Amino acid sequence: MQMIVPEDKDGMMLVQLLSQTAADIPLWAIKEAIKKRDVRIDGVRTGSDVRVYAGQEIRAFWPKNAVSMQKKELHPPEIVFEDEHILLINKPQGIASQNEDHPLEGDTALTRVLRYIKQTGGDAEHLHLCHRLDVQTGGLLLFAKDDAAFESAMQAFSLRTFQKFYTCRVKGCPAQHEAVMHAHLRKDAQISRVSVTDYPARGSVEIVTAYRVAEAGEYARLEVELITGRTHQIRAHLAHIGHPILGDDKYGDRALNRMLGIKRQQLWATRLIVSAEGALAYLNGREFSVQCPF
Repeated sequence: MQMIVPEDKDGMMLVQLLSQTAADIPLWAIKEAIKKRDVRIDGVRTGSDVRVYAGQEIRAFWPKNAVSMQKKELHPPEIVFEDEHILLINKPQGIASQNEDHPLEGDTALTRVLRYIKQTGGDAEHLHLCHRLDVQTGGLLLFAKDDAAFESAMQAFSLRTFQKFYTCRVKGCPAQHEAVMHAHLRKDAQISRVSVTDYPARGSVEIVTAYRVAEAGEYARLEVELITGRTHQIRAHLAHIGHPILGDDKYGDRALNRMLGIKRQQLWATRLIVSAEGALAYLNGREFSVQCPF
């Protein structure tokens, strides 16, 4: 990339200028190019984020993996709600919320939102992912656009004042129309799997999952409220009571899934009701919802 710094960008930090002008290049790639001295200002390599001035010539050479990613078709996020403080998307199934090892790399919900923010001229420097959804779980995913909104969201999630509801289809139908279930969950990080018991076990944590039957039948539709948010909680807890989620091979009935031809788990984050203090208090009582595809 080659450019001359325009008058209206005089005095801007280099990384901010490149982030705005090279909207198709992820932020991690811009920072890596600067760190590796692959950015030149008036022919001189720079290895740090410096201020640039009108009339200077900028040449940047991007990492190869960033260029290859740029050539791929990158899907824009499906925006459910956006204002100056938050952005709420409907995450599709099949992509991670973020790359755990390298958050700014890969095709994830986070990188798609970062790309959208940069393309629309927003400030991507203070964007925060507020929570996560499993790769094969779709639905509402919240981002904060500034530090104050992020702090407010994290406090609300910690105090469990945000109400998160999911829609799913399960094998069979629970005998009770609605219930609040208590159990204990233990995580085995080595095999990326959890187990649920009705009693405390060494290394376990308490989980609370509520549900109501929205549609009875051989394969019931449930609305589930996630009261405690633990790894694979909904999937494992429903499987524990004998009603695994359709399409879930890890905790569910693989043979049934094959027979029904269901290849993706039927679990979607469909409703979020806001109750928060601080920067997000203005949204108290707001309910956001999306339709699930099953």
